[in-house]
Amino acid sequence: MINTNPTKGMRDLTPKEVELRNFVKSTIFSVYKKYGFSEIETPSTEDINLLTGGNGGDNEKMLFKILKRGEKLDLQSTTTENELADLGLRYDLTVPLCRFYANNRAKLPSPFKVIQIGSVWRAEKPQKGRFRQFTQCDIDIIGNKKATAEVELILATSAALVEIGFSNFKVRINDRRVLEGLANYAGFEKSTHDKVFIILDKLDKIGIDGVANELKEAGYPEDAITSFISIIEKSTAEKLTIERLTALLPDLDSEVLAGLAFVTETVASQANGKYSIDLDISLVRGMGYYTGQIFEVQAENYNSSIAGGGRYDNLIGKFLKESIPACGFSIGFERVISILEAQNFEVPASGKKIALLYDINIAAFTDLLLKANELRADGNIVSIETKSKNFTKQLDNLVDQGFNFFGVYDESRPFEMKPLSKKA
Repeated sequence: MINTNPTKGMRDLTPKEVELRNFVKSTIFSVYKKYGFSEIETPSTEDINLLTGGNGGDNEKMLFKILKRGEKLDLQSTTTENELADLGLRYDLTVPLCRFYANNRAKLPSPFKVIQIGSVWRAEKPQKGRFRQFTQCDIDIIGNKKATAEVELILATSAALVEIGFSNFKVRINDRRVLEGLANYAGFEKSTHDKVFIILDKLDKIGIDGVANELKEAGYPEDAITSFISIIEKSTAEKLTIERLTALLPDLDSEVLAGLAFVTETVASQANGKYSIDLDISLVRGMGYYTGQIFEVQAENYNSSIAGGGRYDNLIGKFLKESIPACGFSIGFERVISILEAQNFEVPASGKKIALLYDINIAAFTDLLLKANELRADGNIVSIETKSKNFTKQLDNLVDQGFNFFGVYDESRPFEMKPLSKKA
């Protein structure tokens, strides 16, 4: 017997699941288009050297590598794994975007406001809610070094989430330079900062005491840990403002503070009570390529973030040998879908979806087709279905499939269309 299950870590999607995913994609895309973003597509595969160049952080460890083909695949003289592969499946959309921009820069506007929605692949351990193939949904602005880029990204992403149906969510914002200032002020050696931030990033899961214990176990100086934890606790004791942040970390660059003030104040003025934006110096974000402001969206009643991003001014420069300012925001598409499914979210009906039922012994099938085409010409979705003996059960099944009207075609009587609803 052939195993008919999807390959490990992958999944099949039913029509209803695809309908929800398409609704969310189209809603996000429509909002982003209104904000002036244009869509691009990049290949699913990239050169192995691009994907292992140190730009993807831990994602590079989960790379699906593709074997060389034909004469290029020389098993006899191969000594390392990387010599067997020359391509890989993309593990995110940011690294391909950087390559795309470097390759097409002369043809692109500046600044370049771009949408990417597509599948990515990571060879991680499959578990509930985590798959090896999943969809990412990104917007980026390349070529704008001002904080207006961060404002545009946050407003567009927030508008998309509101349009989907989210409300009362929180945008958390920080700056990698604030984190560096925090670690320096506490007394950690610069070479240890990344490891310190990795531990701080676990705050939501292990709590402040857990962060302190892990820092102690890692062997960092006691006075640095005490100072670091004290500042974090003070920053979370009440709503953090720019003034309080300045008092906690007096050595912070005034330009960094001004940028944070501009973004938080501007976004707050546009939110209209639908969401909030809060300074949070414990926000880390895992990707090491961030150089400035970073942000996440926390949904109401959910612990995990549903969107995240930040500024990465040095990443594209690795391809062009010059500094190119860039900033991006990514909606956690799969997490959003999971939340909507848990809420039994129903895709709003965009019009009439009609089931045109007929008896299997119908004499004039061509007349039935003409009727179906007539209904379609009026903008309806029409599916021709054989009438079942268990008519009530059939109508319930049609409701489950999203049909909201039905009609039984009979040449001997006028056609009548009726609304569909599930029987109690």
